[in-house]
Amino acid sequence: MANALENLQARLQEILAGRPRQLGWGQPQLMSQSLERARDALGGRRAMGRNQRIARGLMAFRIQGAGTDFVHLKYACQGLALPMDWESRRLLADREQVERLLQRVLDFADDSRRFAACYRGLLASCLHAREAGFPPAGPLAANLQRLEQFLIRAQERLPADIRPLLPFA
Repeated sequence: MANALENLQARLQEILAGRPRQLGWGQPQLMSQSLERARDALGGRRAMGRNQRIARGLMAFRIQGAGTDFVHLKYACQGLALPMDWESRRLLADREQVERLLQRVLDFADDSRRFAACYRGLLASCLHAREAGFPPAGPLAANLQRLEQFLIRAQERLPADIRPLLPFA
């Protein structure tokens, strides 16, 4: 841990090299530009891996439910069938949570861009779950069937030019 902090300190010193006057300290706009360059050099938000964003989205959805914001919801949709928490549980295994998630996605039905993003995430989760071959009698299979039905019905809400072909329709 200490080594990681020392590495971070060295990178920040390298990025912010120079005296404070040269960096524009005391002038908010120039300070913001310097800090933006530092964030970009360290990877910014892009540094967070896809799985980490999905895990955060799933956790936010488990905690907030219907109050989940769009960004977290989009990633929760992508991770619906993935074993992501500390116990490798899948959100798809919990019927109540699946229903909540699908209802929350419908809350964005009037915003075609956001709805389409959530729909793509759900479709990716559905295809992943189908490949996983869950036991046909378990809750995962029943919830997967519910998800497939949702995707078939919700497809009509998408603009015609972006409607995907559904392999299960």
